[in-house]
Amino acid sequence: MPQKTFEIPYAKNPIKCILTTHKDDPPSEKKPTQPSLLFTHGAGGTLQSEAIVNFVDGFTSSPSALSILCFQGNMNLQSRIKMFTAVLNEDLEAHGLETLQCLGGRSMGARAAIMASANNTHTSHLVLISYPLHTDKGDVRDAILLDIPAEVHVLFVSGDRDAMCEIERLDAVRGRMKGGTYRVVVQGADHGMNVKPKMGTRGVGVKVGEVVAEWLSLGVYGDGGDGGGEGVISWDEESEVAEWSGWSTGG
Repeated sequence: MPQKTFEIPYAKNPIKCILTTHKDDPPSEKKPTQPSLLFTHGAGGTLQSEAIVNFVDGFTSSPSALSILCFQGNMNLQSRIKMFTAVLNEDLEAHGLETLQCLGGRSMGARAAIMASANNTHTSHLVLISYPLHTDKGDVRDAILLDIPAEVHVLFVSGDRDAMCEIERLDAVRGRMKGGTYRVVVQGADHGMNVKPKMGTRGVGVKVGEVVAEWLSLGVYGDGGDGGGEGVISWDEESEVAEWSGWSTGG
């Protein structure tokens, strides 16, 4: 997919950003690009991590033809929040970009996206991949979820083998949140979105990106509802393809 790399000033080290667009809509110096999502990786990952690469490939290859701006961060949560803010406060027009209103991340990056959105009144959508709802000690990270304004649309994507986000516990928290939320369960996936067999990891990762792009396209640019919904992504070993159930009405 067409990509454009640039840096944004931040503290001692600039923030590396990668804009990835649909193959039919490469970055242009003549017209500004409107990234549909500002996204960042997990605590121990990079922009080259398998889960990020698969997600971005699926997101930008979907029929929705949306683009995504990812940035590289470190392992410190507070620093990652400040990086979100730095990117949002940057003169994005200087990089040929338009205003960002949808934030997201994977694992710790998802936590940072939520916290950064609290200081960004333009945020309309949050994409939370493998949100680490609970720790090994049983502590639940639900407070920031419960503080999300009702008008912000939220999408959770979690594997049903994710040891840091049991689906039942996530649904209980969703029921207490202020607005309607959406949830995608990836069957057989762990916290890193890995499934068996290995080839299925690539397939479901790409499908996750496609589904998220579809969700944003309907919600931001279309006539998507805000009451919430649920769906399932699974790997079909016989046909060797990732399957999407489509949306059903949910909590």
